[in-house]
Amino acid sequence: MTDEDFSLTIDKANYFAFKVDDIEEKHSHVNWMDLATDRAGYRMKDEYDSEVLGYMSGYVKNSSGVWVANTTTSGSVANTSAGTDEWLSARKLTRATFVSGGSSSDSVAVGVAGTYDVTPLTILNRMNRVLDLHNVPKDGRFVVVDPVFVEILMDENSKFMNHDYQGSEDFTNGKISAGKVRGFQVHESNNLPYLGTGPGTADTNGSSSNYGVILAGHISAVATATQITKTESYRDPNSFGDIVRGMQLYGRKILRPESLVRVIYNINV
Repeated sequence: MTDEDFSLTIDKANYFAFKVDDIEEKHSHVNWMDLATDRAGYRMKDEYDSEVLGYMSGYVKNSSGVWVANTTTSGSVANTSAGTDEWLSARKLTRATFVSGGSSSDSVAVGVAGTYDVTPLTILNRMNRVLDLHNVPKDGRFVVVDPVFVEILMDENSKFMNHDYQGSEDFTNGKISAGKVRGFQVHESNNLPYLGTGPGTADTNGSSSNYGVILAGHISAVATATQITKTESYRDPNSFGDIVRGMQLYGRKILRPESLVRVIYNINV
């Protein structure tokens, strides 16, 4: 199937609203309007990042704000072999992928080199191999990791992430390394999905209920689009103050699930 077979529906939305009281604005030396607008804008970006990363990883937040496996397809699947979460099962790496006799429902226990068999670089090497075997282009590969994984990776070799060794490049959009690590441009985010108490839960045998998710792939694997991003202000009809509200409509779609790979993991200390 080709990219033309799919449509990217604008079906997700972020909203915010806040009020700045006239009395507070008049008697304060702080520009509450600017502070509130900046904070609301950040929260909108944060929610967008969280929702898209979750969808890309095969997870979604339920009505209680807890991460659960996604069981709802957005439109049609891009690959007939994909599940309702739009993922190929062979791209979901678990303990069984790395440890002989390991359970496919358990996470990978990751530790520091010289102490445990599965290290951060072991994880990245395997993800890189999976993409290589399926002819995913080398250029444009990325991996998104959480702070727990970054800490273990730096324990393994601090030069990978230490800016002292990487020149003066500015790091934006979560990018934490000037160069590539095992073929991936590395990004850090707090918005990756996690289950239970997350990847910081120490378990030498992995866990099926407490783990974090690492996402890797190629930039062509997923498309996103924003149709409307708008803010406006108006007077509060019930009090003396200004109400500012904002709206963002966006869509996202997995186009090439074969170009994505994920690992569930927890620390092994």
